[in-house]
Parts: sequence; C-alpha cells; structure tokens
Amino acid sequence: MDYKARVLCIDDEPGVVELVALILKSQGVKVDGAVSGKEGLEAMRQSPPDAVLLDVMMPEMDGWEVYKEMQADDRLKNIPVIIVTARNSSFEEIIARERAGVSDYVTKPFLPNDSRQSLAQVLEFN
Repeated sequence: MDYKARVLCIDDEPGVVELVALILKSQGVKVDGAVSGKEGLEAMRQSPPDAVLLDVMMPEMDGWEVYKEMQADDRLKNIPVIIVTARNSSFEEIIARERAGVSDYVTKPFLPNDSRQSLAQVLEFN
C-alpha cells in the first residue's frame, strides 16, 4: 500500500500507538511506534519520518528531552512534531508551543479527528 505519509508515534503506552495507527490508517498514513524516547530517537535516526507524535510524560527520557535531541540533530530538527500529553491546559499549550516551537499540540484522551486534523495541518493534506 502506498502511504501519503509516515508518522512515528512515541508513547510509553503501546495502546496509544495502536490507537493512533488505527485512526490514521484510514487517512493513508503509516504509523510506526516507539515505546520510549530513546527507541524513538533511534528509529528516527535510522529512517526519518514525515512527522512525529510525541508523548510528553514518559519515564527515563520525557518528550521534551526527545524534542531537544531532535533539535540538536541536523537530520531531525526539521521534522514536524505534534506534542501529545494528558495535561489539558491552554496555559501549558501556549508555553509548550512558544518555548519549543512545536508544530501542534493534542491532549489525551483525544478524539480521532483531533489527531487527523493536527496531522493534516502539519503535513498539509486532507
């Protein structure tokens, strides 16, 4: 199957990765998963995706640390990043976007259309 885009979903909850893959498959998006920040960085370095869905709250290496590593890597720094977090605060969203320059922000639990719309905006497809 030909895909419109390939997205890497980094989340320490495998069920979230599966859910994202299920939601985005109908949009023609291939979703690869990583269950830790370190695993996600390794996957990106092997084969950079078109976009990254990145969970903030993870053990060992949180999403902000992953994002910082991406920004320090010339091959990864231009990959659009959509932050996914359980924190549901507009203040958190504003700070996150301003501080990091992330492409978008989705809060968990999210509805299928949240991730679809966010990716469509970031990857510029419908």
